[in-house]
Amino acid sequence: MTSAKVLFIDDDAELQTLIPEILKYEGFDISVGANGIECLEFLEHTTPDLIILDVMMPKMNGWDTLKEIRKIHPNLPVIMLSAKGDSIDRVLGLELGADDYISKPFDDRELVARIRTRLRLQNQVPESTGDEQEKSTLIEMHGLSLNQAQFQANFKGMPINLTSTEFAILYYMAARSGETISRDELSKNVLGKRHQTFDRVIDMHLSNIRKKLPPREDDLPWFKTVHGLGYLFLE
Repeated sequence: MTSAKVLFIDDDAELQTLIPEILKYEGFDISVGANGIECLEFLEHTTPDLIILDVMMPKMNGWDTLKEIRKIHPNLPVIMLSAKGDSIDRVLGLELGADDYISKPFDDRELVARIRTRLRLQNQVPESTGDEQEKSTLIEMHGLSLNQAQFQANFKGMPINLTSTEFAILYYMAARSGETISRDELSKNVLGKRHQTFDRVIDMHLSNIRKKLPPREDDLPWFKTVHGLGYLFLE
């Protein structure tokens, strides 16, 4: 079985030694870079399965690096490392298309769990590619087409540029249209973690999805917030 390739980008010399040891022990194939320039140079010849990207780095910070990554790899999973308690780092990273974030200092087990969750999400491709299987993973409504087998969203045949996490959240909600879905349910089933009271990851991903979805023909929103309960994808 081929090991998942993880690219770890951080200028902290101690973490550059510690994290590869941990991830190699867990069975990952890991490469290391010290800044955004080295990250982009690596991507010129190799595409990893996931990137762990620090925010504050010399030469090119994590935000600018993420912008460049998204130009060439819109669906490549990226987990950002933010300073503990610095919500601005997290919000900006998610707005720019990060899939998740982890605050420093972090627990090794949490990092490994987040990596596995993101990779599992990315690899949710049905074993069968036959017509019946293809139909069972295809959602179509109001001109919107969500193909889970290809992780592809289209509106009237035109592709919508969603990250893998944004697609997974949208697909989960569309598959349960007409039902109110709580933030905790979305967080557990899509992000693989419990929702915390002040955690805005789900809200930020949904804000990004709203910006990317074209208007519906019936002028209704694709989904709406149900105060105190969560989100409702309209049928």
